[in-house]
Amino acid sequence: MDMEKELGHIFSDALTWILSTVTGFSPGTLSQDKDTDFDDIMGVMNLNGKKNGLLFVSAKEPAMRLLCSRMTGVPDDEVPAGEAEDLLCELVNMTAGNAKLRLSNTDYAFALTQPIVIKGDKMSLIVKNRTHIISRTIGNKEIAVKLKVVY
Repeated sequence: MDMEKELGHIFSDALTWILSTVTGFSPGTLSQDKDTDFDDIMGVMNLNGKKNGLLFVSAKEPAMRLLCSRMTGVPDDEVPAGEAEDLLCELVNMTAGNAKLRLSNTDYAFALTQPIVIKGDKMSLIVKNRTHIISRTIGNKEIAVKLKVVY
């Protein structure tokens, strides 16, 4: 298996496991593509190592509120402001931490950094030709979360 496919599996398996463990949500992989668009709320982490990269996890804000609701039991329309962003940072941090353990003895080992959240409409990623993008949409008809790893 080539490394891009392996990295795709490592990061998407990490996010899928975390979503199901933390929120009880049982997602599947909806698509694997080179999509460079993001939803309106995005968590980002810089992956510092021999091969630097970026981890992105994005979703529509109503989907993040629904995930918060599943995690806390608070109805999604009563989830306090800022909770969706906090959960997104935690998802990014836990996904990166899981992948870090699996990649620790490879050329793709990296250190964790502080996750941040970016919000906005119609965000997209523009990269140089030789940049690798791993893109997955994880979820079901109810909730979709986009995962991207750029290196």
